[in-house]
Amino acid sequence: MALSEKSLKQSLDNGAILPVYVIVGNDSFLKTQAMNRIIKAAIGEDDGFNLVTFENDCDLEVLYNELSSCSFTSDKKCVVLSDYDVDKCSKNEFDSLLELAGTKYETSVFIIYFDAIVYDPKKSSKIKELMKAAEGVGGSSVIIDHRTKEELVRQLVASAKKRNCTLSNSNASYFIDSCSTDINTLLNELEKLCLYVKQGEITKEIIDSVAVKSVEASIFDLSKKIIAGDTAGAMKLLDDLYYMRVAPDLIIHQIGQAFVDLYRASAAKKQGVAPESAAQDFNMKNTAFRLKNASYQLGKYDDNKIKLSFDAIISAERENKSYSTDARVIIEKLIVRLIYIMKTGEALD
Repeated sequence: MALSEKSLKQSLDNGAILPVYVIVGNDSFLKTQAMNRIIKAAIGEDDGFNLVTFENDCDLEVLYNELSSCSFTSDKKCVVLSDYDVDKCSKNEFDSLLELAGTKYETSVFIIYFDAIVYDPKKSSKIKELMKAAEGVGGSSVIIDHRTKEELVRQLVASAKKRNCTLSNSNASYFIDSCSTDINTLLNELEKLCLYVKQGEITKEIIDSVAVKSVEASIFDLSKKIIAGDTAGAMKLLDDLYYMRVAPDLIIHQIGQAFVDLYRASAAKKQGVAPESAAQDFNMKNTAFRLKNASYQLGKYDDNKIKLSFDAIISAERENKSYSTDARVIIEKLIVRLIYIMKTGEALD
C-alpha cells in the first residue's frame, strides 16, 4: 500500500523504517522533504558518512555493492538513487533495478527517488512494477502530489500569521489561483509578500503587485479579457506574455482551454449541475475556480458563439503550425475574432 505525505510522517514517527522506498509525485519540494525525513529517521541528522547517493547514469552493479556492504560507524546507512530514467534504460537494466528494489538489505535503507523526472504511477507500467517490487519485500511506495487547495490555504494563512501578517482564506485562495499550487513557489512568494507589508493585511491588490503570477494564470487573465470583450486589456496582457517569452502555441492552447471551460460550464448548467460538482466530474478539483468563473460568463454566450469560437481557435492553431504567418499576428487576429464573435454572434473573416 502506498504511503502519503501524512502516513509516511506517522510511520516514521512510530519508528517504522522500511527497507525500500520508491518516492514519486508532482510536488518537488514535498518529495525532497519526504526523502529527508526518511534519511533522518534511518541514520539521523548530519550523518554524511552513511548517506550514499547515486545519479541516473550510475552503474547498477556498483549500486548493488553499496547496498550490500556494511556500515562501519552505524547499524544502518541510506542509499539514494535519484531520477533513474526507467523509460530510457534497457530491459536488462530495468530488470536489474527491479531486483534491487525487490531485495531486503540488512544494513541499508534503499530510497529510489524521482524528482526532476515526474512519473504518474497510474500511467507508467514500469513505475507500477517498481513500486510492487518494493512493497513485496516490506517496503513502500510514497506518492507525494501537490496539496489540495484547502490544505494550501490553511498552511498559507498560518505561515502569514507566524510572520505577523494577516492573509484571509479568500485572499489565500486567490493567491494560489494566481501563483501556483507548488508549495515551494507559494512559500517563496509569501515571504516576499510578508516582507512587503511588514505587519498588516495581505490584500488582493498587494498580491497582484508583488507576487509573480504563473504563466498559466497570466494566460487565464488574457482569456478573461477576451471573454469580457476588453480588446485593449487583452493586447496589453499579450505584450506581457511575450515579454515573459511564453511560447505562442501555449498561449493559443490556454485560450482554447478557457473556451473548453465555457463549454463545460454550459453543459453543466443544462443538466442542472453546480460548477463545484461539475469540477469534480471533469477532474478539476484544484482548478474548480475556472469552471466557476466560466459559469459567470455564460450570459454572454450561446452554443453558436462557443462553436464559432472553437472554429477560430482551431484555425489559429493550424495557421501557427504552418509557420506561414508571424505567431504574434496570428494571436492578435484570434483575440479580435473571439471578441467579435462574443459581441455579434458572427464570425469575422
